[in-house]
Amino acid sequence: MIVKMHKYLIYGAKEEMSRFFELSQRAGFLEFIGVAHKKSLELPDEAKTILAAIRIARRHEIHPLEAPKAPADPVELAKILIDYQSQYEQLLEEKRVLSTEIARIAPFGDFHRDDLEEIEQNAKRVLQFFCMKSDLAREIVLPPEVLFVGTEYDLDYFVSVNKERAQYPKMIEIMIERPVGELKSHLFSVQENIARLESDIRHYSNALPDLQRGLTDLLNDHHLQLAKHDAAEPFGSSLFVIEAWVPETKVKSLFALLSGLRICAEEIAIEEKDKIPTCMENTSGGKIGEDIVHLYDIPSPEDKDPSWWVLLFFALFFAMIIADAGYGLIFLFTGLYFRWKARTLSAVARRFTRLVLILAVACTLWGFLTASFFGLEIGPNNPYRRFSLIHTLASKKAEYHLAQKDDVYDLYVKEYPDIANAKDGHQFLVDAATTEEGVTKYEALETFYDNILLEVSLLVGILHLSLSLLRYAPRNWANIGWVLFMIGGYLYFPKILDSTTIANFTGLISKPTAFAWGQQLVFGGIAFAFFASLIQRKWAAFHEVTNVIQVFADVLSYLRLYALALASIKVAETFNHMGSGFGLFFGAIIILVGHLVNISLSIMGATIHGLRLNFLEWYHYSFAGDGRLFNPLRLKKTK
Repeated sequence: MIVKMHKYLIYGAKEEMSRFFELSQRAGFLEFIGVAHKKSLELPDEAKTILAAIRIARRHEIHPLEAPKAPADPVELAKILIDYQSQYEQLLEEKRVLSTEIARIAPFGDFHRDDLEEIEQNAKRVLQFFCMKSDLAREIVLPPEVLFVGTEYDLDYFVSVNKERAQYPKMIEIMIERPVGELKSHLFSVQENIARLESDIRHYSNALPDLQRGLTDLLNDHHLQLAKHDAAEPFGSSLFVIEAWVPETKVKSLFALLSGLRICAEEIAIEEKDKIPTCMENTSGGKIGEDIVHLYDIPSPEDKDPSWWVLLFFALFFAMIIADAGYGLIFLFTGLYFRWKARTLSAVARRFTRLVLILAVACTLWGFLTASFFGLEIGPNNPYRRFSLIHTLASKKAEYHLAQKDDVYDLYVKEYPDIANAKDGHQFLVDAATTEEGVTKYEALETFYDNILLEVSLLVGILHLSLSLLRYAPRNWANIGWVLFMIGGYLYFPKILDSTTIANFTGLISKPTAFAWGQQLVFGGIAFAFFASLIQRKWAAFHEVTNVIQVFADVLSYLRLYALALASIKVAETFNHMGSGFGLFFGAIIILVGHLVNISLSIMGATIHGLRLNFLEWYHYSFAGDGRLFNPLRLKKTK
């Protein structure tokens, strides 16, 4: 539910200001509007320090029972953790430099610089060390004073003995200041310090809950100070003034809060420049839907809350795309497991778990209605399939053609003569079959199933869009005309395609009546939309007529429900067929991996397109958006 907002001017004695803001923060329903025009307060340095420490702690697995007992002050704890992390990063850099230096001089062996200098003094010679690319070294003739030492990777190493220092083309001189042995000893010491610091950082990271509580306390105090900072003092230090947004459901609570304080509140007019916040108050499933709504945009204050609508239709779309009861049961058991673990999770995580359960139940129910279970080929005489909704509708369709003896009947009788003796629709579906290599293929059954599922997708689209249009019909009268247009299209267009709809073969409406009414509704709906818009919006009515293309395209967008479901079913059937040809062990692996891949792809498709149909097609007619969420001063809790 989106709650209407009121704007209040709150003023009173300066001595009561601190107590008022503290009470307001505990109550948590006032969003203050700054009137003092002062420079905003920056986040305290202590909070920044704890934030930096929290970022460090979150990189490690947390064991709260192993948290350090001292220091108790979260700021001091954060400083220790940051200091350890700084030392750790410095040591990592030192380790990198040492490793690079060792790799650079290791080919020359382990010797001390003093020994080298003594040799140079006694021999009256200069020893120099060089390296060059191995492929270049093979192309040149080395001077006699240059001695080959060895090769490491793609570099050749050399030592030269000369009376004076020399340089050689394409060779790089290497200066050796410290022996390899000393460097390795230092590296070992650095590695030990790194391991010690890693242990200390992990130990202090276990205090993450304490750091989070400390940050929460600092932020609560900071937000309180911000609210006080925004108050104006028009008459010196004797009076304070501030404005606030108050939800309509909390107006009485405002005056209850002010009772006993020397503070008054007066409602004031909302100005055109004011950005009114959107206050959404939902519980239970509505709160889950609200979480989904926030993924796309915040409703405007003039919008109607779409939370429940989005939740219900997202669950339906998700189920129609997954289209498998077996997958639904997997989701259900997964959701139940997380619900069992959710006792220690945050409120958002618990709502997500409930969403998983809702989607799982929807998938399972839809899978049973459409007789789909892990892509298994279930025969039409199996009770699971025979008494499913999809088979019942297919049988009704077959009975209709049997009774009408129409072109569909003639087509199948020509291909399958036994159909002429069928007593009911089920026998029609069973007799229209061929067997190749021991596999029976039911042509009429598969065709009727596909046609029905495709039509159901379009019907769901018409229903979904109609609800969207009717929600805002008082604001745009033309919406009623477009609802009539869609209903008319469903009744009339089958005549153009020479097809039979669910409404026809279930006896809801005959074909001639449907065609007659449908044609009138199509053109009548367009005319109604035009004249209603002409009355309400004047010349904008000519633009309204162009929506016929938009509405038609939006209805066709719901065909994705059928297409994605069909793709998921076929992929499951393909992996089942592949696995059956590789024996028990390898076949089971192929089937398991295949279904895991299919489940992953199906979840992505169901999530993306299930939300898309809500956020684009449905929102297009009943959602303004671009709102700003109501953000009152309140005590934040540690997650």
